[in-house]
Amino acid sequence: MLRQKTPHVHEEGLQLEEAVDSGRLRVFNSIPRDAAIDTYVVCVGTNVDAEGGPDLTQVESVAREISEVANDGALVVLRSTVPVGTSRRLRDRCLTAGGKNLDIAFCPERTVQGLAVHELRSLPQIVGGDSSRARARAARLFHDLTDRIVEVEELETAEMAKLACNAFRYTVFAFANELALLCESVGVSMSETLRAASSGYERGAIPQPGPAGGSCLPKDAKMLAGAFGDFTSSVSPLLDSVSRVHDTVTSRVSEVIFAHGRELTTAGRTEIALLGVAFKGNPPTDDARMSPSVDLIEQLRERFPQARVRSHDPLVGGERQSDLGFEPCSSIEEAVSGAHIVVIGTNHKDYADLSLPDVVRYADTRCVVYDVWALHAQKSGQLPQGTTYLAFGEGQLLAAGQSEAHDVQDRWHTN
Repeated sequence: MLRQKTPHVHEEGLQLEEAVDSGRLRVFNSIPRDAAIDTYVVCVGTNVDAEGGPDLTQVESVAREISEVANDGALVVLRSTVPVGTSRRLRDRCLTAGGKNLDIAFCPERTVQGLAVHELRSLPQIVGGDSSRARARAARLFHDLTDRIVEVEELETAEMAKLACNAFRYTVFAFANELALLCESVGVSMSETLRAASSGYERGAIPQPGPAGGSCLPKDAKMLAGAFGDFTSSVSPLLDSVSRVHDTVTSRVSEVIFAHGRELTTAGRTEIALLGVAFKGNPPTDDARMSPSVDLIEQLRERFPQARVRSHDPLVGGERQSDLGFEPCSSIEEAVSGAHIVVIGTNHKDYADLSLPDVVRYADTRCVVYDVWALHAQKSGQLPQGTTYLAFGEGQLLAAGQSEAHDVQDRWHTN
């Protein structure tokens, strides 16, 4: 794909075509054996195994290939997210096992998908190395991107810092989700709770609840939890419970949708509209890996075996949506047409800005709208008779004939 100047994922400001055309970026099928190359930057993906843990196959394969072609004195910079201790193990078992003298650094990539080009220059870069020379060389390399370099002495410190950042975010989001579940049980609005907690009070800045998916946060939290087993004789009860909380969200949403939508089907067939296929909507991305929306639809299909799912996403391509078993639609109205169940699955701006009363008029005369991110919890307006509006953490806010009097309030959107 790179040779065809096509990026694998959407990134705002990525000038791939210009880089290839100018010759500044050249793509090879294997690492060239070239005496002029003195720096290798490893940024291949860390895949997820069947249990949701890290699969280091790609990282280890690249390390072995580098060890075969690198010259003595070369700098190897690992940016792929890895478990604590991996950089040192790769150095000892792969990179220097043949007797070569290489400088090894771990410099984690910490950008948010969708804003990576901007954040490469705006975020501080952590630099860890197996020697002072390795750290100095890696720091000089990244000074071309940013003057904000944070040097740490140990490879493991840099690895830990990256995992800590993502595991912390994943934990905070779990708290918000657990609070939203409690709000539903108590019968109060999570949106109102957040507004009251955070208005003029920075210490109460709780993020907006919603499913946390994608290929980074869940995996990185499990990596950090794994370090407890690798380096201590205990486990982390906190990190272990965090994953369970997030798993509960999708199950809860599918349960609520089924409870309200099971009587709406005609001739045994349920029409479902999914708005938002990617794993997140803000910042926008076309990445549907480990998408909570996809997981939710899988659970709904178990409850509605004859369901037909029509989907819409501003960035995820139609072919990818078809591969997931959806019928891609070019417009929101087309996806919603005749639907018994409408799922607003991501917090993309297109879905936050839509007029829900206008869109719902394309749906079946009796339908359930489930707003996973509560984008319209305080601005739904007058909905058609027969429509039930539900949102995570909110319960049944609006049914037919009801209107919401509150203005839209600022609230956090997590990514």
